[in-house]
Amino acid sequence: MGDLLLGIHSGANATAAIAVDGHLAHCVQEERLTGIKGYMGFPHQAVAACLHAVGADPGDVAEVVYGSRSGPVDHCPREEWLSRLAGFHQQPALADAEAALVAAAPGALPQRVTAMLRQGGITAARVTYVDHHTTHAAAAYYGLRIDHDRPYLVLTCDGFGDGACATVSTWTAGHRTEIARTDMRDSIGLLWFWFTHSAGFTPHEDEYKLMGMAPYARPDRARQVADILHEHLGLDASGLRLRRTTALSIERAWPDIERRLRGRRFDDLFAGLQLFTEDLLTRWARAAVTATGIRDILAGGGVFMNIKVNQRIADLDCVDTFAAFPSCGDESLPLGALYHHLAATQGHQNVEPLADCYLGDDITPADARQAVAGTGLHLREPDRIDDVAAGLLADGEIVARCAGRMEYGARALGNRSILANPSDADVPRRLNRLIKQRDFWMPFAPAMLASHQHRYIRNPRRLRSPYMMLGFDTQPDAATAMIAAIHPADLSCRPQIIDDDSRTGLAAILHAYHARTGHAVLLNTSLNLHGHPIARTAADAVNVLLRSDLAYLQLGPYLVTKPAPTC
Repeated sequence: MGDLLLGIHSGANATAAIAVDGHLAHCVQEERLTGIKGYMGFPHQAVAACLHAVGADPGDVAEVVYGSRSGPVDHCPREEWLSRLAGFHQQPALADAEAALVAAAPGALPQRVTAMLRQGGITAARVTYVDHHTTHAAAAYYGLRIDHDRPYLVLTCDGFGDGACATVSTWTAGHRTEIARTDMRDSIGLLWFWFTHSAGFTPHEDEYKLMGMAPYARPDRARQVADILHEHLGLDASGLRLRRTTALSIERAWPDIERRLRGRRFDDLFAGLQLFTEDLLTRWARAAVTATGIRDILAGGGVFMNIKVNQRIADLDCVDTFAAFPSCGDESLPLGALYHHLAATQGHQNVEPLADCYLGDDITPADARQAVAGTGLHLREPDRIDDVAAGLLADGEIVARCAGRMEYGARALGNRSILANPSDADVPRRLNRLIKQRDFWMPFAPAMLASHQHRYIRNPRRLRSPYMMLGFDTQPDAATAMIAAIHPADLSCRPQIIDDDSRTGLAAILHAYHARTGHAVLLNTSLNLHGHPIARTAADAVNVLLRSDLAYLQLGPYLVTKPAPTC
């Protein structure tokens, strides 16, 4: 057993990760084990899964890193949390509670973390707490840098953590210099939080639905909403910090903002929020480049899950390269904490960048056979499962895929995916009827081979997008090839661009599909039942097959099908 380093995030989307001898070995979100989407609390089961994955016992853990210095630890059921939000702005002590969050005092955090670790048998580990936004920045820098000596500009932006909501820093040869920090009372992430809640959706989970609706609105009406928001939140004189225009924080001012927007169409509201966010953050990014002279940007924090914001920043004429850490919400904090600790103890040059997001459980043939046994499903092992899957897709079938290691984070990247022919305009309707039940306005996304991307998207800078973290405009004639995997209103998309020589099974399927159809693009969406987390195990995937109208599942090396219906 090598040296173990355990990284933990408690709270919304609780997650654990583990490194062995300085190498990232496993990472999993608590939701994948509890079945509770966006689980809030301590990642007890995720910690146990990390230890199991590397063959370790709780007593083997001597070092733990935690990606915040303050914040909640204990589990909060969704219903209780939503109930709290309903009366949030009527709390008599709201200002005092906010002041405590701004101060970012650890409070009971160390004692609660220690107690939770002890519950899992980790009794002798030293726990190191790292500032929330430093952790987000470390994830982006160490996870995404391609040159140890190149200077990078690192931006972080989220709802809040440790009293802040955004930072600007420069990183060179592992040395971080923070040049600006925005107080959480000026949070654009909290503005999205309350917009989401006001619209009847679940904050921390459904913000993407607002972004998906935005392109349907009329631009002039979106601009009217954006102008109102600009009156409440802008930038300071340096351009490096977000700054509210009122005495009240953005969060406490929300009831007043909401009243000003009352009576407007929901699509105009969402589009205005999106436009405002793009405007403000591109100005912020430009100011940061001007102040530092660094044109290579890396980004972390939940606001950078907004692919249209990322697209706008990447398109700035002052930016040479841009990348956002995959699934860069708080689920990325354990990874950033691991990177930060490894750099401090082993030297920055020895920190390995993120190779891919396939950090979870693998599917063995034995797992697959056991999951299917006794279900009545048919299981067979073709000579070339990738070619069989491609053939089904070319014939218009929808194929679920659970093979290889599970993806970390919010995006399905081929190993826990549902695949379909993107040129069939009826596929979204079929997918929603069979399994997804998505909100009617939400688009699906494509996965494509890098060598063919020029046929489908506009990417003149050849930006990499292996993790679906960037939006792109499509080529004028691409709609016929992937109409089911682009946004119906503005014809943009959120592609997974896969290197041709990638060893992933999805790359092999794309090659086989191209050989059959002449197209190197597929629709790719997550393998899960509506309202549930992405499937983790072979048993999870079989459960999805049994409880939906899907007909085909690649399960490891096998093809699993349902028996033919009888009259």
